[in-house]
Order: sequence, then structure tokens, then C-alpha cells
Amino acid sequence: MGKLTRRDFLTSSAATATGAATAWGQAWKSYDKEKLARISVLSLNFDSIMKTSAHPDDPKRTLDFLDFSQMVAERFGVHWVEPYHTHFPSTETAYFNEFKDRLKKANSRINQISVGGLGALNMSSTDAVMRLEAVDLTKRWIDHCAELGSPRIQVNQGTLAPEVREDAIRALKAMTDYGKSKKPVVHVCLETRGDPPSWRTLVDVIKAAGAWTNPDCGNFPNEEERHAGLRVMYPMSSGSGHVHYAPERWSLPDAIAISKGVGYKGLYAIEASARNGADRDERTQTILDALIKLI
Repeated sequence: MGKLTRRDFLTSSAATATGAATAWGQAWKSYDKEKLARISVLSLNFDSIMKTSAHPDDPKRTLDFLDFSQMVAERFGVHWVEPYHTHFPSTETAYFNEFKDRLKKANSRINQISVGGLGALNMSSTDAVMRLEAVDLTKRWIDHCAELGSPRIQVNQGTLAPEVREDAIRALKAMTDYGKSKKPVVHVCLETRGDPPSWRTLVDVIKAAGAWTNPDCGNFPNEEERHAGLRVMYPMSSGSGHVHYAPERWSLPDAIAISKGVGYKGLYAIEASARNGADRDERTQTILDALIKLI
């Protein structure tokens, strides 16, 4: 697929009819470039319009994954991207080379690849064979990270239930050690995914395996736990964390203040959770606008 024009980018947005997309396309030009340089955008935000092998004939899916980095740079002025593993239609070297070429043309880089969608195939499986398969598949994606220049990979920890916790730690350590064997290192990262497991359990497992956190300011049961968890998890990161926005439920300013207070200097990756195609741009833009004011 050839290089998309600005017209292509804007017309692919459901917000074009209101003229809002045009305004968003210009807004970032007035933003502080140093602040923009600390922001990333997840491809998962645009899952509803991403062309995938699972939905090859869906006319609503208008965004080719090869064009994702350029779209983010053009529409939001952001040059870090976080791909979701299922959005890669191929893991062949030829496709990766083309993807890297598109990144270069957009003057962009990958901050992290998420393989959080592997479901039951994770380190907490009660089936030893499935745990082994989770380790082997994660190692393959660590190889892909190294090939694509991604410094980190986010994995799914599963339940970390007490009866499988030691097995999970061993599996995570095998993944982490493999990532550390790469030069440069591919950091294996984990985020909170609700409660249970608690962030305290997750931190203990990460420490035991020598892995890293991916602080996610949205995934806590309440403000008290959020504040306590983020104070611990930001210093344990490898330089990237997820940012949600739900002012009716919790305070993003407080979360960002905590990150700054503990000396966090990494990236803030926008996770917009926009499942309705009509608001995918708006949600991403809302978080971007908030971050520019806060970081």
C-alpha cells in the first residue's frame, strides 16, 4: 500500500464530518516538542478500524497496519508507537523490513510491543505444557522485538494464583532472562490488570523474576491503591507506562504528579480503549491534550 496523503488520514476518521479531525491535525503543532517526545500511542486504540487477517473483508476496517506510524505522526504529532501483536499480519522478515521502513519514513520508533492478548496461554496456566508454550511463544516475540528495534515487550501474567505462583515466577524468569540475552536488552514488562492479582502480588512476582513494570494508571480498584501502587511501580519500569483517562472515576493529574514526584523520565503511552470507531480519535486526542498540560 502506498503512502497515505493527509486527505486519506482525515477522511478515515469518523470525526471528519464535524470538522474536528482537521482541528486535531493542527493542534499538536503548537505543543511543546519535548513533551510530545515523551508520548506514545497504542495501535489497540484503533483496533476497530485496523485491517487484520481475522477480518479481511470488513469494510469498516480502513487502516492498514503499515500506515499506523505515519497516521499517528500526522494526526497527533507523536513519533512513538506501541503495536499490538495481533495487528501484525505477518512476522516474516520481508514484512518486518517494510514495517521498519514505514517507521523510518514517519521518523518514528516502537516503544513496546504488547502480547497481552494471548489469553489462557500465559505464565499462570495450571497446565505445565501451556506454560511452556507461553514461554516459547514469548521468546519468539522477543526475537521479533529485537528485529523491529522494540526495547520492551508487555506480557500477560494471568491470575498469579497462589497454587501456580512459583511456576509463574519460573516462567517469567525464563522470558526475562531471554530478553536480557539480547543486545540491546528487550525488557519484559507487566502491568496491573485488575484486582486480583493485587499490584503488590504483581510487584513481588516481578522482583522475583527480575522483570520490569509497565505502570498503568487506570488499572487499580481505588485511588488509595492507585497512588500507593504507582509510587512503587514507576521506579520499577523500563521507561514506559500506559495512560488512561476517566475523570469521573479517578484523577489523572494525581497519577502524573506521582510519576513526576518519583522521578519518572519515561514514556506515557496513550491507551484510549476506544471500542466505538466513532470516538477512537477523540479519546486519543483527549488523553494527549491532558498529558501535554500535565507532564
